This record gives sequence, structure tokens and C-alpha cells, in this order.
Amino acid sequence: MGDTGVRSIYQRMAAATAEITAVAKNLSVGYGRSSYKAVGEADVLAAVRRAEQNNGIYSYPIARDIVDSGTMTNRKADGSETNQLYMRIRTVYRFVNIDRPDEYIEVVGYGDGVDSQDKAPGKAMTYSDKYCLLKAYKIVTGEDPDQYASQQLQGVQSGSYQQPVYQQQQAPPAPVPQQGYQQQNAYQQAWGQR
Repeated sequence: MGDTGVRSIYQRMAAATAEITAVAKNLSVGYGRSSYKAVGEADVLAAVRRAEQNNGIYSYPIARDIVDSGTMTNRKADGSETNQLYMRIRTVYRFVNIDRPDEYIEVVGYGDGVDSQDKAPGKAMTYSDKYCLLKAYKIVTGEDPDQYASQQLQGVQSGSYQQPVYQQQQAPPAPVPQQGYQQQNAYQQAWGQR
């Protein structure tokens, strides 16, 4: 097959990666001693959208699988308990060459969502989508989180950490790797609606 002058998906991804220099941590999460700065999904999408348009790439989540879900009970120092829903999702994100739609790259990412109401699936999807994009385009977001120990764990001796109590719900069976993926709605799957 001769050179048609159409760039491959790898060339397009490399060019888009070169265009996106960094995304700032503009999002404030939490409050008080537990607050921190994070990269917002809107900031990532804005940077990626422009680079993808300039380089003829279309990206989207092609598959989502629930890896784990259930109810987490947190015990506070005063003995009170709060229940929260948690969900871990595996996402396959596809990056397509718009001039050759049969040419694509897939990236796998994971996201966790915890919420006391109904937002755990959405939080997990947002987190996994955001990190698929950040990693696929090698986007710099600031300090490396592995550079420092977590404040909650500084000075904690082995064995003194109290594990949260998990009440396991029946999770769907683990996904079986197949040729191609069917897009699934993780929210519906999580709540047993099909």
C-alpha cells in the first residue's frame, strides 16, 4: 500500500500530544485540612478538544465495565457511622483517525466514585475518562502525587490503620476480553437496569 499522504493515528496522537503543554490544577476539592487542588474535567476536555480538532482525531469511551461496587460504612471517631456507595469502573477509551475510521488506538483507565446519594457511577466515569485522556496525551498537571506521602499516613505505624467496613453487593461478572467491545451504560448496569 503506497503513501496516500494521510497521517496515521500514531502521527496524529504525537502531534496532539506536542500541542498540549499542560493543564493546571484549577479545581478546589474538599475543605479545611482535607482540601486539595485537582485537574478539572472541563479543563482537560478543553485542551484535548482543540488538539483533536487540529489533528483529525475523535475520542470517546467505547466500553465501560464495573469492576467493583458496594456500600462503604465509615466509622467516625465519635462512633457514628455514615454509608456511602462506591463504584470502580474500567473504561476503554478509543482514539480514532477521522480520515481512516478503522484505524484507532485504545487506552484503558480506571476510576473510583464514592457518594452518599446516586452520583458514584458518574464520578467513577468522569475520573476514568479524565485519566484516559491525561495519560493518552501525556498531559502534565503539576506535582507528581507519588513525590510525597499522604498526610493522613504520615507517622502512621504498620497495623494502626483502621480499614473501613465494606458491605459487598453482588457485582456483575468480570469482563471477558474479546475482539471489539460493546458500549455499556455503567450506570444502568450498576443498578440492574438493562
